[in-house]
Amino acid sequence: MENEYQTKDMKSSQTKMQEPKSSGMSPPEHMEDGAIFEKDGMFFFKWKGGECGYASHSDAEAGLEKVSGNAR
Repeated sequence: MENEYQTKDMKSSQTKMQEPKSSGMSPPEHMEDGAIFEKDGMFFFKWKGGECGYASHSDAEAGLEKVSGNAR
């Protein structure tokens, strides 16, 4: 069985991987905590050095309310 083992020559790809395209819509660094912004069809807000992302603006508002401690 070991004598039937064959190898195959592997060739490198002829195409190059393209760099991902950015939308250029990154939020300003000076944006204050809690400001909701849209990026690539999603809604985000910054909070204490992190970024939280949601599928809709209303979900982002609810998430912001929760992390800020103002949830009912």
